[in-house]
Amino acid sequence: MTSLNKLFSRYFILTIAIVLVIITVISNFGGSLFFKNFIQKRNNEQNQKIVDAVSELVGNDAISSNTYPYFLLAFSKQEQVNIFLYQEDEVIAYSMSSRLPTRNPLNKNFGIKPEGSKDQLDKQLFDDEEINYIDYDIGIYRLSIGRAVDPLFDIANAKFLGTMNLMYIVAFAIAMLIAFLAAMILSRRFNRPIMQLRDNVNHISMSRFESVVPCDTKAAELKELSEDIDGLAIQLQEEEDVRKRLSNDIVHELKTPIAVLSTNLEAIMDGVYKADEERMSVLLSQTNRLARLVNNLSDLTLLETESDSNSMNTVNIANVIESIFTVYLPAATDKAIDLQKDLEENLTMKGNEDRLLQVFVNIVSNSMKYTDEGGRITMRAYSSGNNIICEIEDNGIGIDEKDLPFVFNRFYRGDESRSRETGGSGIGLAIAKAVVSSHGGEIKISSTKNVGTKISITFQKYDAKNP
Repeated sequence: MTSLNKLFSRYFILTIAIVLVIITVISNFGGSLFFKNFIQKRNNEQNQKIVDAVSELVGNDAISSNTYPYFLLAFSKQEQVNIFLYQEDEVIAYSMSSRLPTRNPLNKNFGIKPEGSKDQLDKQLFDDEEINYIDYDIGIYRLSIGRAVDPLFDIANAKFLGTMNLMYIVAFAIAMLIAFLAAMILSRRFNRPIMQLRDNVNHISMSRFESVVPCDTKAAELKELSEDIDGLAIQLQEEEDVRKRLSNDIVHELKTPIAVLSTNLEAIMDGVYKADEERMSVLLSQTNRLARLVNNLSDLTLLETESDSNSMNTVNIANVIESIFTVYLPAATDKAIDLQKDLEENLTMKGNEDRLLQVFVNIVSNSMKYTDEGGRITMRAYSSGNNIICEIEDNGIGIDEKDLPFVFNRFYRGDESRSRETGGSGIGLAIAKAVVSSHGGEIKISSTKNVGTKISITFQKYDAKNP
């Protein structure tokens, strides 16, 4: 399996190579095309200069026609052209470039009145497919200038294009080298945060949450992924802590009554204690404590794994809370707690009445435990759109902010010493949340230390017309 680093490098270099090849081909083709047009335009301009110079030459009576070939020779060498000067279709002077391809039938490359008939010259010189001749009229004379059909045949032009092609090759090689080095650097830079993410995932899989470190990257997608992984590590760490705490709590909850039972039974067997009614009532209370714990765990497991939809009936939640109010009013009066209610009528929903009673019993009992004498507990129920809102609010000792996210976890206690003194297994709110969830509702808690706590429960209102 190829590493991401190598794959990135290969694709990067391949992309650069393809781009460079395309640029080189387009530049070479376009350069050749435009260069040919440039050469063709320049040739026409140079031809005109030759015509002007020859016009002055033949128009000067002081210059002998015998010297014409030498002037033509200078033009021929300078421009690498063949030049023929005619008078009444008879060549009176000529000069031929040795650098042009031709089947030259003449005995030398310049002179006057070349040997051979006009037909021979026309056939062997002017019909040559590699040279193009253009005629210009100069008074009684006619000037014929021949150039290579391919403008790039010119040695200087060919060298220029050769130099350009060499520069393309060198530039291509340098660009590929730079691309290779850049690919190595960029791939490592790009791969580093991915390797960090991989290491973080490995740390999480090995439960080494403390080894998870933020990923150092500027890429938005990798940054978001890193934050998600960090958040997952924090959540798993918290769940691991809760799991350990849950195990400890279960052990503690079971160990205390078992220890009491074991100690008392051994003492009775050794004759230290008598098996009288008082001693047996102690053993029974511890047995009942174990039974309640097991029943609560059984109920919670059942609520979390099974649905109560088959036992759902029409329930007036106001009546449920009214019955809870009636049950707890005497205890609240004995503790000098002001127990209040504010209930709308006919708050109908689909639910299991026994389970709903269990929810409010658990919540109100907690409020009674943690609200001091002279405190206040208010029970509300009202409609809001298609929902029913139920609230239990007290001005008790409140809950620490750090404990709020975990109060619905089974066996969770924010203050261990306080919880042990007030009793309970720390599973009541977990059951309440499970029951509310099984009814399609939502439960929330807000609390301020030494100010009070409010628990809000939202249920969907039942519509008999649209059940």
